[in-house]
Amino acid sequence: MDDKERNDLTGRLCPWCDSPEVRFVQRGYVGPTDEVDQYVVCAACNKTTYEIVAKTAREMRLGRYKPGAVYQDRSQNTRYTINRVLRAGQNEFLIYLKPLPERAGAVL
Repeated sequence: MDDKERNDLTGRLCPWCDSPEVRFVQRGYVGPTDEVDQYVVCAACNKTTYEIVAKTAREMRLGRYKPGAVYQDRSQNTRYTINRVLRAGQNEFLIYLKPLPERAGAVL
């Protein structure tokens, strides 16, 4: 299955530029790489949009992640709303994210 077929199956669009030219990377330990996060990479704007981010218990205490709070990805200059936080193991938490639209003139 090539990337185009995979896009058609997932039906995802880039939330930043609405381009259908995205590559979906699923969280999991099967496949060519071991990914702890789940995200979409846009070919048009070159932004990475995270859907699920994994954090350790220590990172959770330091970051104060909770549903309704804002999660910032400083490397991509993007912001997300935290929808859900799940404990996935003894030392792993999964943070489910929803992209926040960029505001004109906002400084991140």
